[in-house]
Amino acid sequence: MSRPGNKLSFYEITGYALIVSGIVVLVWGTVKFDLLHELYLDPEARRGGVFGEYGEFIGGIVGSLWALAGVFLFFATLTYQKREFELQRFELHKTQKIFQQQNFSTLYISFVNKHNDIIDSLTAYDINQSTWTGSNFFVFFQEKVLTSFVQKSRNLGTGEKTKENLLNIFQDYFTYHFSFYQNSLDPYLKNLSVLFRLIQRYRADTQDQGEYYSFITKASFTQSELFLIYHVARFNLLKEFSAFDDAFDVFEDLVDEYKVDFIVQQEAEML
Repeated sequence: MSRPGNKLSFYEITGYALIVSGIVVLVWGTVKFDLLHELYLDPEARRGGVFGEYGEFIGGIVGSLWALAGVFLFFATLTYQKREFELQRFELHKTQKIFQQQNFSTLYISFVNKHNDIIDSLTAYDINQSTWTGSNFFVFFQEKVLTSFVQKSRNLGTGEKTKENLLNIFQDYFTYHFSFYQNSLDPYLKNLSVLFRLIQRYRADTQDQGEYYSFITKASFTQSELFLIYHVARFNLLKEFSAFDDAFDVFEDLVDEYKVDFIVQQEAEML
């Protein structure tokens, strides 16, 4: 009944105790009724009804004890079966989780590969017709926005260099350059948005708040890439990234020097 390495349950201990008690009573009754002596006597010399009394004694006491022991051992069996079902359900859940993770890993890798392919396809040309491709595209985009903003802000009068005005100028230039390259950036941003939504769904389905897919994704971002995504979210050019930042803290690694508030503050102080 019991399994190796497991302690006996209350039901088992009680059941075995009742069985032992029945054996003790059985032995005691045998001695008490002096059955061994009666068996060796001639039938004519035996006491009348002794075996009947012994049978009633066994059936009334020992039989009751063993019947009760059977009830306790039955409950012990049910308890172990319940534990086995719980273990089987746990193992099944664990197997399903592993299978689900394997499927998601395959899907995640395909989206990451697609993400990298899109980045590799990004291309921009400067005034010297030099080519900026791949991750360098984000460096070029960042320099275009910052150069345009700084040139404009340095030509402003003292009274025009308010934080509100500078913020509007930065937003205008960022939006302008983003619109210029939007055909190239839309596939990148949409694929990245889908990737984060997949991770979000996986996290919700598996209740795995410590999943590492979001950490892997964030670790691949360069500062220039984060500069683009951060301001796309900040200026509501793609609202999903604001929600993703709340869920995954996407911009935790972006340095303050590349955030619009810091940039505007620096320019406002240069009177």
